[in-house]
Amino acid sequence: MDGHQENSVKIRQLEAFRALILRQTVTRAAQMLHVSQPAVTRLINDLEADVGFALFDRTNGRLYPTPEGMVLFEEVERSFAGLDRIAQTAEQIKSLRRGSLHIAGAPAMALEFLPSVLTGFMREHPGINTTLLIHASSIVIDLVVGRRCDVGFIAHPLTHHGVNIESIHSAPMRCILPHGHRLAGKAVITPEDLRGESFISFPKEFDARMLIDGLFAQRRIDRVMTSESQLSAAICVLVQHGAGVALIDQITAHYARDRVVVKPFEPTILSEFALVTSNQHPVSSLAGAFVDYAKSRMIEMFPAASPPR
Repeated sequence: MDGHQENSVKIRQLEAFRALILRQTVTRAAQMLHVSQPAVTRLINDLEADVGFALFDRTNGRLYPTPEGMVLFEEVERSFAGLDRIAQTAEQIKSLRRGSLHIAGAPAMALEFLPSVLTGFMREHPGINTTLLIHASSIVIDLVVGRRCDVGFIAHPLTHHGVNIESIHSAPMRCILPHGHRLAGKAVITPEDLRGESFISFPKEFDARMLIDGLFAQRRIDRVMTSESQLSAAICVLVQHGAGVALIDQITAHYARDRVVVKPFEPTILSEFALVTSNQHPVSSLAGAFVDYAKSRMIEMFPAASPPR
């Protein structure tokens, strides 16, 4: 058949053809399609005219598929199976059981909190696949701007014209000590308690470092600055092995509480975490559902967190 004939075959004709073979009579085919019997007969006649050969033998008032009709039926079945898969995929996407989720996070959130949250989310939405990237906050923002991830989680507020930044967690930093430390029995640690202590810091360019150093300078309290690391998780390991004491964010301290002694610190120095989304492109339904899930888990795990400013 020529191109005109190929293009003239309509989906409704193929539905009638398929229904007639599956149900074997025009009456039952019409019931399957919820149309009249004459409509089925007309669709079959039109299809035969379009393809240019007989699809059924008409014997004693009954229709029997011709060999050519059965060959065509096999192809139609494959096509309808593909349509069923498309419909099924659409339903899975709608019900958040299909799709890809790309998350990027700063280490303080992405080493422990985000993997645990992501696992719970995947349990509730089987069938999705996920990617978790761990980068510095500035790179997380670049990934969101470049559409290489759906949403990002950063460890301190930054500004960028291409993204929306929403504070999702703000809480006082914690003091961490090695087990057996002389201050381990104190309920609250103050700057005066840490006079002369070996201290592990963030790098000088970090906002938290500037806040901490400013507080100790204001009170004229000297520490022994022994080590630096940009990763709060690495600082925890240094403290665990006795390299010194430190101030870190509440989330990292929560996951390190079995390895180090975690104490409240006063006066309050806040650490803040924020959600990053593109202001050029809306997040997918799947990414939006993950954000809601992550926020609810944050509230459950850190009920003492101050409300975002």
